[in-house]
Amino acid sequence: MAIATESPPTDATGQYAIETNSLSVYYNEFQAVRDVNLSIETRRITAIIGPSGCGKSTVLRAFNRMNDLVPGSSTQGEVFFAGQNIYEPDVDPVEVRRRIGMVFQKANPFPKSIYDNVAWGARINGFRGDMDQLVEDSLRNAALWEEVKDKLDQSGLSLSGGQQQRLCIARAIAVRPDIILMDEPASALDPIATLRIEELMRDLAQQYTIIIVTHNMQQAARVSDFTAFFSLAEDGSRAGMLMEYGLTQKMFTNPEHKITEEYITGRFG
Repeated sequence: MAIATESPPTDATGQYAIETNSLSVYYNEFQAVRDVNLSIETRRITAIIGPSGCGKSTVLRAFNRMNDLVPGSSTQGEVFFAGQNIYEPDVDPVEVRRRIGMVFQKANPFPKSIYDNVAWGARINGFRGDMDQLVEDSLRNAALWEEVKDKLDQSGLSLSGGQQQRLCIARAIAVRPDIILMDEPASALDPIATLRIEELMRDLAQQYTIIIVTHNMQQAARVSDFTAFFSLAEDGSRAGMLMEYGLTQKMFTNPEHKITEEYITGRFG
């Protein structure tokens, strides 16, 4: 079954970009995250924060079925996107990943030209329009066009780290997703390049729903509209659990739970 094409995408209730219902993810016998119920606002930036090992990236990858590619992984519960549970057996995970793109922690441009890096995904998805215009538009939207417009035939690997990450964002944009997932997209970058990525995220949020995993509390406070705080269950299982979710400004100034305050203020994690 193909994913519905209404825009903006909604969950089963018609309110959110993504909504999870009792989402749990296992790696073989180990439960990585437990019973996550989370509603992601459309065309806003949501940050996922929490200590190492609490399942942040696992939850992020569950939003576009990237965990399916991990041997031994299994998923329970529901993830609604565009009115459908993406884990229904007749939903095509490749189509899900086209509609819900991903940018990884380490920039991973292909060993191809800058032009072909951007055009690659569109080509394999059967794009039949003006490829030159698509490449330019994608690079412009990724705030990279002015820096590379005279060297599109050069290797994407020749760019700086920050430029490579923006190239990967342009590549994700080129397949025209509805949602962009970002897993620590600036953690390997210097402060100036990090600022460029953060400014870009704010610009992109006018068109896309963005969900970012970050360990950087200042970054979460600067760029996100909503924040989801995860931590480990206290029953010894070490399963990640959603502890608090809400407006970023409120969470960082008046969190509901003591554990949230302790993590945000650096007292643990």
